Amino acid sequence: MKKIPNGIICLLIIIALFGYLGSVMGMTNMLNTIMKTAHGLLLNTVFYLMSMCVLTGALSKILTEFGVVNLLQVMLRHVMRPLYNLPGVAIVASIMTFLSDNPAIITLSKNKHFAKYFKVYQFISLANFGTAFGMGLLVIVFMIGQGYFAAPLIGLIGAASGGIIATRMMQYFICKKYPEYRTKDAVSAQELELIEQESKQKTDEEEKPNTFIRILNALLDGGKSGVEIGLAIIPGVIIICTMVMMFTFGGSIEGVDANGHDIVVYTGEAYQGCGLLPLLASKLNTLFEWLFGFTAPELIAFPITALGAVGAALSLIPEFTAKGIINDNAVAVFTAMGMCWSGFLSTHTAMLDSMGYRKLLVQDFISQIVGGIGAGIIAHWLYITIMYLATLFQPSPAWNVQTTGWNCINEAPTPTELIAMDDSSYVVKDWFGCKGSDLCFKVNRQDSTIIITNAYANKKQEYFFVRINQHALKGEPSYAVVYPTQQYSEFDGEQHQGHLYTFLFVYDTDRREINKGYYELTWGGRERQTQEAEEDVQQQRAIERARAEQIADSLIREQLIDSILQSQIQ
Repeated sequence: MKKIPNGIICLLIIIALFGYLGSVMGMTNMLNTIMKTAHGLLLNTVFYLMSMCVLTGALSKILTEFGVVNLLQVMLRHVMRPLYNLPGVAIVASIMTFLSDNPAIITLSKNKHFAKYFKVYQFISLANFGTAFGMGLLVIVFMIGQGYFAAPLIGLIGAASGGIIATRMMQYFICKKYPEYRTKDAVSAQELELIEQESKQKTDEEEKPNTFIRILNALLDGGKSGVEIGLAIIPGVIIICTMVMMFTFGGSIEGVDANGHDIVVYTGEAYQGCGLLPLLASKLNTLFEWLFGFTAPELIAFPITALGAVGAALSLIPEFTAKGIINDNAVAVFTAMGMCWSGFLSTHTAMLDSMGYRKLLVQDFISQIVGGIGAGIIAHWLYITIMYLATLFQPSPAWNVQTTGWNCINEAPTPTELIAMDDSSYVVKDWFGCKGSDLCFKVNRQDSTIIITNAYANKKQEYFFVRINQHALKGEPSYAVVYPTQQYSEFDGEQHQGHLYTFLFVYDTDRREINKGYYELTWGGRERQTQEAEEDVQQQRAIERARAEQIADSLIREQLIDSILQSQIQ
C-alpha cells in the first residue's frame, strides 16, 4: 500500500480549515477578517506587550545587577528540595523565567557551574520547572493593568503548584525509562575540572564602573532584551491568536428573527469568526465549570492559546472584558495556566534539544499539559476557598429592602437593593444599574451625611472617586466623583421607609464629564427629596449650554463679517 504524500495531507488540512471558515463567514468576509484582526492585534496588542516587555526587562536586569536575585535565592532555596526535588540553586531558573521567558533555561543549562548541582533526571526536569514561571512578571503586570489585583496573585500560587506536578511527573517518567539517570551527575568531574581551568577569573586591575553607569547599563541592556522578547512574540500573537479568535468569536448580532433567534451577520470586520470552539466547549461546559469555574464556553480559548503563546493568549483578555464574560476567578485560572504553560509547545523542543535530551519530548509534553491543568484547578478552588473564608470575617446583613433609584444618567427609575449590615454600614447593590458594582457607605450620625467606604477619597473626605463600571467601554459611565458633605448628601431611613441622596459628577473612561446631578434612593413610599434640586441642576446646564452656543454663534458671525470685509477691501 502506497503511503500518502505529506504534501497532500497538508493541503487537505488547509482546505478543510479555510473551507469551513469560508462556508460560515463567506470567503471575502473571511479574508477581510483575517487581515483586519491581524492588523488590530499588531497595533493594539503587540506594541502594548512589547512596551511591557521593555519595562519588565529593565526591571529584571536591575534586580539581577544589584543582588536581589541572589538574595531571593538564599531566602527560597530551602523550599526547593521538599517541593520540587531540586537543588536550591534551581530557584535561579524560576526567577529568570519569571522575569523573562522559558528560553532563559537554555542559557542556564549551558552554564556548567550551574548544572554541576544536578543529577541528570533533575537537570532535564528543569525545563518543566522553569516553564511553570515563564513570563510570570509580564502576565501578572498585564492582569493588574486590566484592573485585577488579588486574582493574579492567586494564579501565581496555582502556577507554582502546577510546576510541582509537572516537575515531579517528568522526574518519574525519566527515572522509569532511564534508571541510571537517577544517580548520574549532569556534569562529570572531568568536564567540571576542564571548565574551571579554561575559565580564569578576571584580574582586579579591570576598572569597575560606578553605580550610575551600572544602573544605566542595566536599564538599557534589560530594555534591549525586552525588545527581543517583544519581537519574538509577534508571530505567535498574530498567527496563533488570529486563528484562535476566528474559531472562537462569532459574527455581529443585528437583532432577532421571528422565532427569537439572533440574526448573525458577517461584515468582514476584525474579531469575527465561526464560533466553533465555544460550540465544542459548550458540550463540556459542566466539566469546565466544575474544574475551572468558567462561566462562558468562550473562555476555553485562553488556555488553548497559551499552549502555543501566552502573549497571544493575553490579547484575548480585552475582548473577554468587552463581552462581560470574565471575572476574578477566570483571571486567577488564566494566570495559573498561562504561566504554567506559557507557550511550551513552541519552546520546549528547542530547550530539550539544547540540553541534549530531545528523546524525552513526549514525556515532557505530557507532564507540562497535566501540570497546567492542575494549576488551573488549584487556582480555581483556592479562589473559592479564599472567597469563602473572606465571608466569615465580613459583616452579616441585618435587613435588606428593595428600593427605587434615580441617577443623572438614566431618566427612568431603576430598581436596586439596599442592605443594612450588623456593623452599621450599608451596601447599595448594582447602584448604577451595573451588575457587580456596589456602593458601600456609613452614616455620620451628627449631620446624617454619608461616608463612602469603597472609594478613593481626599484627606478631608470632601469627595470620593467611586467606580461605576470597571469594564466600561469608550463613552460609557466609568466612575463618579461624589460629594457626600453637608447639604449634598443625606441618609434617613429604617427598613420600612427612608431615602438616600448624594450629589455627583459622572465621567467616562477618558475622564470626560458625562453629566452631573443627584443620585437618590427611596423606599417604603417615601417621596423624592432632590427632584426640585435636580431640575435646578438641569436648568443650569441648559443655561450653560445656551451660553456656549450663543458665544459660538457670535464668533462665527464675527469671522463671517471679517471675511466679507476683507473680500471687499481686496
